[in-house]
Amino acid sequence: MSYQKSPKAFLKKDLIHRMRERFPELIQSDLEDVVDSIFEQMGAALAERRRIEIRGFGAFWCTRQKGRRFINPRNGKETSCPSSFRIVFRPGKGLNGR
Repeated sequence: MSYQKSPKAFLKKDLIHRMRERFPELIQSDLEDVVDSIFEQMGAALAERRRIEIRGFGAFWCTRQKGRRFINPRNGKETSCPSSFRIVFRPGKGLNGR
């Protein structure tokens, strides 16, 4: 899978702007609170190593990345990198077809 950098990133403010267009009866500060709350809850779930599934969009989950040892090419000393967790995203069927 190759990653192509898009010419312009889709930012949180763009999401809020699109939601404002779709739901004009809502106040922008309320929309900002909703978006912030969603991201906060998703971050909390991932911090607890829980899987997040959004049907039609995709799934997020954490995997453990093993620690490893490597040799620093500048000084030749062996160093270790501790194990850590990384977040993985797999697009859903609805997102893959677009």
